[in-house]
Amino acid sequence: MAVYRYRTLRRVLITAMWTAIVLIYLFPYTWMVMTGFRDPIDTLTMPPRLIFRPTLDGFRYIFTNTGFQHYLVNSIIVSVSATTLIIVIASLAAYALAHLTARRGFLLTILVTRMVPGVAVVVPFYLVTSKAGQLDTYHVLIIIFTAFNLPFAIWLLRSFFREIAPELREAAIIDGCSEIRVFTRIMVPLTMGGIIATGVFVFIATWNEFLFALVLTNSRVATAPLAILGFRTEYGTQWAAIGAAALLISTPVIVFAILMQKYLVRGLTMGSIR
Repeated sequence: MAVYRYRTLRRVLITAMWTAIVLIYLFPYTWMVMTGFRDPIDTLTMPPRLIFRPTLDGFRYIFTNTGFQHYLVNSIIVSVSATTLIIVIASLAAYALAHLTARRGFLLTILVTRMVPGVAVVVPFYLVTSKAGQLDTYHVLIIIFTAFNLPFAIWLLRSFFREIAPELREAAIIDGCSEIRVFTRIMVPLTMGGIIATGVFVFIATWNEFLFALVLTNSRVATAPLAILGFRTEYGTQWAAIGAAALLISTPVIVFAILMQKYLVRGLTMGSIR
């Protein structure tokens, strides 16, 4: 009986602990959702009302008064383009570093470039871009997002390519395959889970990028995270609009991560040969 009570108490405590952890992690997102569907008066009431009548005024405001859909389209264009470019370049570079060359100094150089904080180079980037007359353009954001996320993608993909036995490549070369055919016909299918996992991480990073988009863009190619800055006006803060915009910004990333969950797990736990 004592053992049964101990196991029951232990199970209850563990359940309570995990419940508390889940609530702590979900509280900011839950509060954001509630803010998006609440009337601003209910948000500013102290204490805030947890039971309220949902309203879509925040969503109507951002789409009719601010043209938020324009910012979402910009984010999609920049994030998808940068992610595609990063995966293509990083896959080729990672394959070469994993199976063709392994110069330690070059690998460390790639890693060091990732350590440079964006705030340290944002002013030089702005000056160069301004003098070139390329401010507020898609390709500037795509190039910069690619440059800053490429080292991470190369290092991550290199670990996946290194898990593939080199004998596979050697056998394919002996059979007459070129390096590009080995890469496209053997390496890419075997590391597809890792490539998709890397793509998810890169897409999230580019989608949430704020600093360079703030400095290098105006209204024409400004991304969705920047739109929230316009909801603080001289008439006050539009809390319902902020909650609605934050919900729309975070939802695509969450849905994308859920849809790619099996590839994330497969990519992060894949073996050397399947």
